[in-house]
Amino acid sequence: MKTGALIIADGHEKGREDFRPLLPAGDSTVIRRIIITLKQAGADPVVVVTGLQGDVLEKHIAKLGVICLRNEDYENTQMFYSICMGLDYIRNLCGRVFVLPAKFPMFLPATVRRMMETEDPVVCPVRNGMRGHPVLLSSSVIDDILAYEGEFGLQGALMQKHVADQIREVEVEDDGIILAVETKEDCAHPLVEESRIAVYPQVELSLGRNEEFFSPFMAQFLSLIDYTGSIQTACRQLHISYTKGWSLLKSAQQQIGFPVLITKSGGANGGCSQLTPRSRDFLSRYLAMEQALSREGERLFQRYFPEYAGKET
Repeated sequence: MKTGALIIADGHEKGREDFRPLLPAGDSTVIRRIIITLKQAGADPVVVVTGLQGDVLEKHIAKLGVICLRNEDYENTQMFYSICMGLDYIRNLCGRVFVLPAKFPMFLPATVRRMMETEDPVVCPVRNGMRGHPVLLSSSVIDDILAYEGEFGLQGALMQKHVADQIREVEVEDDGIILAVETKEDCAHPLVEESRIAVYPQVELSLGRNEEFFSPFMAQFLSLIDYTGSIQTACRQLHISYTKGWSLLKSAQQQIGFPVLITKSGGANGGCSQLTPRSRDFLSRYLAMEQALSREGERLFQRYFPEYAGKET
């Protein structure tokens, strides 16, 4: 089952001097470390909800292959609003989704992988009797989460009896699930200050003919167009110009040898774009091959770099 992730980095907290997502976390930052850990464990897609310092934050993580959604009303909304915004967006892109605020950068990839091995509708990691982050939600409970109208946010939504009865707690040896980094003082914690992101393989699949025409970025671009029905929206979420987007599409279509998009213009609801059946099949096979290469890359990494394989700090 495909497992994605949702990170809330909207900066809705009032009166804070420190912007948590950009605080240092060892040799990285809070937000980058969270994204890298989730991706290293196999979570995809990763969606980040931004708000405060949105342009700065989105530029900071632009090359990490994430999808950014902007909560323009972050000053007047609670974090649960951004959670619902993100869940509503990602629910059709994967079968399960990790959810966490951008203040827990120290959890381990091993914890994420262990949680992904379960099949329960809701999975919470536990350390010494304390529940931590991230929480893993199946698509089967997302409607219940979105329908919650109480005052206690995600915690309250999970406390609804019909949801709470489906929660599985997984005990892990990982202090990072409960270690929040919210201030500069928290960055001095030994587990945070002395940490380094482990070396790991990054295997990317690119296809070419006369030139490269299909890459992970292009796959993400087409996926967004097909999901949103809008080239303009996909360009905005990937922070490229509309002109650049069209240039990529034309180049890909020329090299791939068949139409990539079906576009419709006009009408009461404006234009619409979607993938052609052939391009959707092409994208599906590309993503499957990419996953297979990633697994093979991990195997080869363990063979050629055994001194790094399995280390998580």
